[in-house]
Amino acid sequence: MMELTEYKADPFAITTRQAELFYFRGRKAHREGRLEEAVYHLDEATTLQPSDVRYLLRYARVLFETGEINHANDVLKQVRTLDQSNTESLFYLANNYAHVSLYEEAKNYALEYLSSAPNGKHAEASAALVELIDLEQEMEDDDEDELIRLHAQAQRQIDKGMLFAAQETLESLIVQYPTFWPAYNNLAIVEFYLGENDRAFASLEQVLDGNPGNLHALCNTLVLLHEMGQDEEAHRLSNKLEHVRSVNLETRYKVASTLAIIGRHDLAYEELKLLERRGYRGDPLFGHWLSISAFKTGHVEEAAAFLQSEEAQSMREEQEAYDIRHNLQFRSALIQALKTEDDVSRIFTALLLGKLNDEEAKLALSMMPEVTDHPDVLFLTEQIIHEMNGEHDVVDARIHRALMTIRLAERFVSDEERMSLEGDFYERFARLVLSGETFDSVEQSAAALIYLFHDVRDGMLIEDCAALVHVSFEDTATMIRAYQRLLNPARAKC
Repeated sequence: MMELTEYKADPFAITTRQAELFYFRGRKAHREGRLEEAVYHLDEATTLQPSDVRYLLRYARVLFETGEINHANDVLKQVRTLDQSNTESLFYLANNYAHVSLYEEAKNYALEYLSSAPNGKHAEASAALVELIDLEQEMEDDDEDELIRLHAQAQRQIDKGMLFAAQETLESLIVQYPTFWPAYNNLAIVEFYLGENDRAFASLEQVLDGNPGNLHALCNTLVLLHEMGQDEEAHRLSNKLEHVRSVNLETRYKVASTLAIIGRHDLAYEELKLLERRGYRGDPLFGHWLSISAFKTGHVEEAAAFLQSEEAQSMREEQEAYDIRHNLQFRSALIQALKTEDDVSRIFTALLLGKLNDEEAKLALSMMPEVTDHPDVLFLTEQIIHEMNGEHDVVDARIHRALMTIRLAERFVSDEERMSLEGDFYERFARLVLSGETFDSVEQSAAALIYLFHDVRDGMLIEDCAALVHVSFEDTATMIRAYQRLLNPARAKC
């Protein structure tokens, strides 16, 4: 045995000794059922000695028992890379994939085991597994096709901001396939964007209860906590990600980007730089998160270099070309404004939803009686729904004139300004509606709104606003003064 002085002279010997100690501690903890402790020690052992097959095999077994099956499979594939003759890893891979119903992969690994070790200690079990998979696949081929179709459909709906449709698809999928965990993860995201926070966390809890260690569910939980302003709790839970070192680059990026989102930039930067060195560029936002983490950790020049790069320019151009009507965050903001804001906000949100004019918008508007009992808001919403359905009924004459007024004024305000949730075009109109304004002259009212909108920006002459809708200067000026008194009494008295 080496003396202590020899260890000091040979840093590799120290590393080997440390790794061995971590391995024995991990193995002991595993035998005694202390799985989290075993994961920690074996993770340290495999980090110090990433080529030791013994450590990796034990680590994979413990990960499987804690429910981190994807991570376990990554480790087993690392064993295969290091030692092609290792058949133990083939058998474990076959069983792991079968456990999560990925039968094609499971069968391939079981057959590879039988080819490599026809008389091995797991040969009989591998043959039985192949036979069972063949029987299972005959029964489930149709089901699998349906699962893939529904999940792809839900993903397309989410990408286009069709939140209600995606929720319905995912709930239907879960009824048919109650252990298909990606559906729960996606459903949680949809529920959160719909403002159903409690349901979102309940969906994630179902994943973590049924599939402990599911990294996607844990990452999604952290992101939702961050979005709700619960950063302290998100940071506390993020400690579980500190020792996750998947050899699968996609999984590693999911963890790193989550850490960046919640503000753990120290860890995120380290992981993202490692991915960069390995040539990873699998997500358009990779450079974005790397530059932010670089800036937050003091690597200012690196962050600045990214902002000036072709990649950053390409991202900006793509965002500018994107149709906001299909933007997930925009759709979510509209729905949550209906639920949580005041009646002024609900009116201009209803107008924006009317512009979207699709089934999702109608479903959102149908929620209005659940969130307010103000008759003006309800009449206006009902009138908009009638028009979206191609119906010509007049729900309320005053509200009908109000809508004619805003639609005329809209013709002279750009799409970008009208579609902005932070603009005051619709807000000013909504306050007039709630004040009881009668809108007896649609044209005069529209001219006054156009003037007031531009008055706080680049400005327009009263006569120019009047000319747009073919009314007189005097009538328009009178209407502007009336609206100023209604909207800003203090200013009107000056």
